[in-house]
Amino acid sequence: MKVREFLEQLKDLPPETRICVAELDEAFAANIAEIDVIENARIQSRQADGHEAVELGNGGETVVVIRW
Repeated sequence: MKVREFLEQLKDLPPETRICVAELDEAFAANIAEIDVIENARIQSRQADGHEAVELGNGGETVVVIRW
């Protein structure tokens, strides 16, 4: 997902709306502990399939990481 796609989905929400994280098909979500911007990530896969897809180093792409 790109930042523009993320922002498009959030554009009509009030700023007080909580953001949390969950695995696909989970009934519960976790509160976010931290958000990191990594500027030297390496994309290994663009599939949203639950597998590790981005190496947080050794690359040249910028990614936003939501940690829980």
